[in-house]
This record gives sequence, structure tokens and C-alpha cells, in this order.
Amino acid sequence: MPLPEQADRRRELVAKLLAQKAAPQGVTPIPRDGSPLACSHEQRRIWLAQQSDPTAAPNVTLAVRLTGPLDLARLAGTFTALIARHEVLHTIYTLIDGEPYQTIRPGLPAPFEFADLSGLPEADREPTALALARTASAEHFPVTSGPLMRLTVYRISPSEHRLFLVCHHIAADGGSLAIVADDLAALYSGTEPPAPSVQYADYAAWSAERSARRLPERLPYWTERLRGLPPPLFGGKPAETAARSGATRMIRVERETVDRLRRVAEGPATPFVALCAAYAVLLQRMTGHRDVNVGIVSASRSRRELESVVGTFINMIPLRVALPAGQTFAALLTRVRETAAGALANEIPFDTLVSKAGIPRIPGVHPVFQASFIHREDPKPPAGWNDLTAEVWDHEVDDATLDLTLSATPRGDQYELAFTGRLARFSPAEIHALPATFATLLTELAETR
Repeated sequence: MPLPEQADRRRELVAKLLAQKAAPQGVTPIPRDGSPLACSHEQRRIWLAQQSDPTAAPNVTLAVRLTGPLDLARLAGTFTALIARHEVLHTIYTLIDGEPYQTIRPGLPAPFEFADLSGLPEADREPTALALARTASAEHFPVTSGPLMRLTVYRISPSEHRLFLVCHHIAADGGSLAIVADDLAALYSGTEPPAPSVQYADYAAWSAERSARRLPERLPYWTERLRGLPPPLFGGKPAETAARSGATRMIRVERETVDRLRRVAEGPATPFVALCAAYAVLLQRMTGHRDVNVGIVSASRSRRELESVVGTFINMIPLRVALPAGQTFAALLTRVRETAAGALANEIPFDTLVSKAGIPRIPGVHPVFQASFIHREDPKPPAGWNDLTAEVWDHEVDDATLDLTLSATPRGDQYELAFTGRLARFSPAEIHALPATFATLLTELAETR
């Protein structure tokens, strides 16, 4: 006879196998007959947000520095092949009975522009390219007619070029642009990557069915969690318009500082947990609120068949964190870790959360949270471009979706911490001061016991 613990393990294994067998199928292709197809929850959220505020979902951008003999005609052909490869890059959007739908249009052009800056004084070429890229990043794409992506090449010299790609957020997110970068490099180099087994419209149909299935069991968590929301962090009046939507300031801190912050915890704490908790402390000190909501990002690219699919997979999830007077930072780390685990385990599309959980709306104020925290992975170097040397072209885009966003990006032995604030809420001087203030706070919190 098996021992009791062996029998328990066997029962667990059988239950797991049965659960896997009963699990819904993965993402599979849906029929295409030219008719409008349902949008994903992510696309719907972006569409609806931009109806009231065109700056609600800024474009996503990709910038590459190329050194060597660039063949412009070859690159233009490569870009056309890229657009044809991913359906979402030649898709338009239409409102039908109050809901957005997507229609795949294979004939959409692939806008490719070239700006020769090599005739300018050498010291002016790079700053001019950056200024032009900054302007291009704010381009308003017509979602009802397309196209939704543009590639511009800035010539610095015969052997130096800057590639700048801008895409509407309804068609791609940051993770998708990493796929785009790899595909561009491969196609330019004469290598045809394996075709994606599914396209974004297939994901949209699959994710809608999955969300509907999960909603009844997950919605009660959010209804309880978000009951009695505090007033908006930065005031309840609609933000006034500004000539520029936002401003960004950043600072780099040693990774050891973040590690010391993690060691304050009573138990395991990831860099995400440590920095998010410290950000909550900063928001409490800025506003005086002891009930703070922070939006975090969750990527829905959860299945293998979606790894090479371009589209928007980003969902926003609220973290509601209490900061009572006298609470230790170690206790806060535990609270943030547990709150994040609960929120991710009960994730539902943000637009569904707002509509189904009875969240009150204030015109001009983002519902549930007005501040967000984004923890990125250590960016990988650009793929090889045949006989060209490719590097990341650092560019600053001051698009502000929320009142305040903190982005944390590991870069070797350091963390790059970037604050982007809406100029309708903060003065440039206030945004300029935030990174240094936060760095000082990190050191202070890391020394607590």
C-alpha cells in the first residue's frame, strides 16, 4: 500500500492532469471574411479613453542608432514586409452600436519618411534628430482609416542613421515593439522569421471568452477591494490642458540600494515590491493620503503561441495600499507583496472592472488611480542588422497618460528611475525635483529596521 503522503501526491498529480485536460484550448485562428471583428479588452479601453482625452493612450516608440552603409530602398521594402506580416499593423477601427470593432485591411500603406540632417553643422544634427523624433512621437493617427505606424530615418552622416518608429497604442505595446525590432533586423538581413501561428484578432476573440468565463468568480474581489475609494490623489478637478502633456526626469541609483531596500522585508521581496512600496511612501508624503491606489501593469501575453504576436497586451491593475501612521516599512513591504499577489490572481480587464464594480467617474480624472508604477525588464541589445552596427537610441518622450508615473528599468549595476508627470497637474520644477527626492527616500527606507 502506498504511504499516506504518496497517496496525497498521487491525488494531487491526478487532479492536476485532469485540470490540464479540462482547461480551455489555446489561442486558435478565427475565420476571416473581411467583416469587422471584435476588439480586445485592451483595444476597447484605449478606444474609449481617447474619445474623451486624445492623450489618454500615448503612442509607443522604437528608436535605433545604426552605424554603417544603410540601404534605404532595402529598408523601405523591409518595412512594407513588416506591416504585411502582422495583421494588427494594417487594421482600422470602426464604432458599431457603440462598440469599437477592428477590420483587417491588407492594402494599407507603410509610411516611410527620410530626413537628411547631414547638411547641418555637426553639433546640431543629433539634437535636431531628437527634437524631430519628439514631435513625431505625438502624431495623431487616424484609427478609422489608418495607417497606425510610421518609420522615419534621420541621416546624421553617410554612415550614421537614426531609425524612429511611432505606432498607435491600439496596435502595439512596448513588448510588441521588441518583436518589431527583431523582425526588422531579420528581414533587412534577408532572413524570414517563422510566421506567427495566430494573429492579434485571434487573441482578441480568445481573451474575450476567457474574461467572460473568469468574471463571475473574480469580480467580487474587486467590488470588496475598491469599496469606499479615497478621493483622487492630486485633486478631483479635471486637469487643465497644457501645451505639452508631460515632462520626464530621471535618475540612476545603484542596484545595491534596491537590494538593501529588499532586505528590510520580513520574508522575500522582489525589486518590484520594494520600489512600489517606496513609491507608495512617496505618494503619501506628497499628498497626505494614507489610502493610496497605484496602477501596475500586467501583460496578457501568457501563452506560447502569442510570443511572436504584435498587438497591445497591457492591462492596468489597481493596488490599494493602506499606510497607517506608525507602520514600519517592513510591514508595508509585506502588505504590498500580498496585495499584488491578490490583485494579479484576480485580474480582470480594467474597463470591465470600472464598469462592473460601480466605480464613480470624475470627468478629466483617471478612475481608481492617478499614479502608476512600471517595472521593466533589463532591455536586451538590438538584434544584428547584417553589416550594420545597431544600438539603442535613447530618446525622451514626455507623454503622460496619468498624473504621475514612475518607471524603473534595471541597467547593469544600476536602476534607472524615471518620473513622468502631467504638466496640467505639476510644474516642471516639481517634476524636476522628484527623482532626487525619491533617491533620498530610498536611502532612508533602506536604513530602517
